Amino acid sequence: MIKIQKRPLPSDVVIKREKDYRSGPVFQMLVADCHNKCYICEDSLHTSPNVEHRISHKHAPALKYDWENLFLSCSHCNNIKGDKYDGMIDPAQCDPEQVIALSMGLDDELREVVIVSKTGGDEAVDITVALLNAVYNGTHTDMKKYACQQLKNKISNELAWFQQKLDDYKNHPGDDTKAAVAGRISEDALFAAFKRKRVREDPQLAPVFGFGGR
Repeated sequence: MIKIQKRPLPSDVVIKREKDYRSGPVFQMLVADCHNKCYICEDSLHTSPNVEHRISHKHAPALKYDWENLFLSCSHCNNIKGDKYDGMIDPAQCDPEQVIALSMGLDDELREVVIVSKTGGDEAVDITVALLNAVYNGTHTDMKKYACQQLKNKISNELAWFQQKLDDYKNHPGDDTKAAVAGRISEDALFAAFKRKRVREDPQLAPVFGFGGR
């Protein structure tokens, strides 16, 4: 999860019904502002884009058509989140990377898991950490277990490819290898928060790519 820069809704665009945010300029703005990926897990949205209400309209009907409450998510995250995590952080107001760190690791049974660590913040961060754990590591049903495993496989493969780019840059520093790394930690890159953490924690790479250590 990364910071989302949401643009103000144009004055001539009004959201009064679901159709207004499921198509047209509102949907297109969500696609662009969320970098064509799920705002929760950062996976791509090629086959399952959902318009997600950060605060569920079940609990807050007045926010159903509120532009500030709308984000783009995948069906996996939308299904898991539902109306159970309404107190999560607003990634348009709070930078998730300042309060949450994401990495791959192993559990006690040596199974690959996503490690979601709170590095600052308040109860809203705790709720977001719980959501991310459910999204990446949930085991409530076989279907969710399968979806979580597929997501972890994608992250693991992406990080393996990214590590090659980091090694290429370290072994042959130059404009081309630097650009290859920079492109994979940009806002529109898949699973950017995972990759940026690796760069932040590497004293050789962090200053090159504009990150302070954490």
